[in-house]
Amino acid sequence: MLKIGEAAALYGVSNRTLRFWEDAGLLKSCRMANDYRYYDEQNLKKIEQILLLRKIDLPIRDIQRIFVTGELSAAVGALEAHLKTTNRKADELGALGAAIGQLLAMLQADKSLGSDSSLSVDDANAAEADTNEAVVVRRLTSALKKILSERAINMSGIDASSNEVRIIRLPKLIVASYGVVSDTPEDDCWGKVGGLIKKYALDQESGFRYFGFGFSDDKGKYGYEMWVMVPEDLKVPEPFIRKEFPGGLFAALPANLSVIGERWDLLQDWIVNSEDFEVDSCPEKMRYCLEECLDYVTFHAKETPDARRQLDLLSPVRRISSGETMNGDCSGKPSSGKAEVMLELEPRRVALPDVTLAGCCFEQKAGALPWKKHVPWYRLAQAIYRTGPDFKARMIMGNYTFTLLCGHYGREEWTDRRTQSSSSRVQPSAQAQPARPFYLAGKEGTVAEVFVAVEISRPFESYPEELLEQVLPARDYLVFAAWIDPEIVTRKKLPSNKLYSAAAEYVAEHNCKVAANFCLEREYRADGQNVDRIELYVPLI
Repeated sequence: MLKIGEAAALYGVSNRTLRFWEDAGLLKSCRMANDYRYYDEQNLKKIEQILLLRKIDLPIRDIQRIFVTGELSAAVGALEAHLKTTNRKADELGALGAAIGQLLAMLQADKSLGSDSSLSVDDANAAEADTNEAVVVRRLTSALKKILSERAINMSGIDASSNEVRIIRLPKLIVASYGVVSDTPEDDCWGKVGGLIKKYALDQESGFRYFGFGFSDDKGKYGYEMWVMVPEDLKVPEPFIRKEFPGGLFAALPANLSVIGERWDLLQDWIVNSEDFEVDSCPEKMRYCLEECLDYVTFHAKETPDARRQLDLLSPVRRISSGETMNGDCSGKPSSGKAEVMLELEPRRVALPDVTLAGCCFEQKAGALPWKKHVPWYRLAQAIYRTGPDFKARMIMGNYTFTLLCGHYGREEWTDRRTQSSSSRVQPSAQAQPARPFYLAGKEGTVAEVFVAVEISRPFESYPEELLEQVLPARDYLVFAAWIDPEIVTRKKLPSNKLYSAAAEYVAEHNCKVAANFCLEREYRADGQNVDRIELYVPLI
């Protein structure tokens, strides 16, 4: 057996990498009496296998799928998908090589950058006045615009199922910005931006691109803002605002509209677990999480299904160097250490009274673990906004939300108070339940659906079809918690998986009688947006 440090040195990886592989379920260490973490022969072999698979750039998530299932079909499927991605990259490199070759051929045919040829600039008199170096740069730029315009790059090869995160640097851009807060802000934004693009033929400009991002206004209502790149000399008309986007480093992941929520979760998880990068959000410096449309004509065509509406998800990041991180206040000054997460793993016993909730149900994909669930919060917000202008007067105010998680078995009867109709929720049931609650079953306990909601003091006057009003009956819970300083919350994602692990250990050690069919999470947001505290409520019976 080897200590974690010895194993890391033997195989040329970092301790953090081995811990990351453990968290992903690929490895399992044991602690000896000296409290050191050790790997046995079986896990040392697994490290060798992981390293071999990583040498062919197989993503960790695919390796995890192979190890967890132990089935040959999982390996075949993962390798087929990886081969597709690799071939796409090879095609892109081939296209890039062809473009470079074309540029080289144009330069060689020209013989001299001073001659009058296809590389000549539009204004010959201006060229004569320039230095030789300036002429070279201008003519090279002219040639590149002809053969390597971003609009000419074929984006149809983007694989939205690829889990590979790219690190890119966006250039400085002049953009026309338009934002709106409404029930359908994305559509309302596009109505304005699409008209601007058409009026000035912006899509015909070299390097054309446009971005969007969601936000909450000072009243907590959801909005959306779009930026479209414009020529530097264009006078931006009202109601658009001319902005100078400074560019910078971003982590990028391809997506399509049908899976955008899951892809954002995947990207943020990658950044949190990265050894080289951390989040660098800073609205004051226009460092937003952006969604870049890759083919705006296809994206906005009415006949295009969501699965073909392609996007690049872009999250601002910075490199981690010398063990230092940066302050979360946009000052750019190094802080004394990394964002520290506080854990409360010895539970409190809490009695909750009846709680009236208004929320939406979202089914989960097969195999969704409690800490890997997908929650499209924006859909909950949109449903609440549609209840009417006085929705805030009916809500019990506070920057927190409820998430009820239900398993695949024993999902019990709840009553929708608007119709008194029965629906699949979490009241006591006579059905036989497994001895081990689904949410404490480690990597075998998966979620079937979640009910995400806000607390209300009285019913809404009207309800959109997707919004339900439910009552969470009074009962006692064991509460486990994780939190972080709200000032630095953007730098670290709270490890809810550790709460579930702690709950499983505590319930087993103390032989607690707990409900097996559901559990509750409460999320708190001091800034109204980023989660800085999570509480896991384990229901007692």
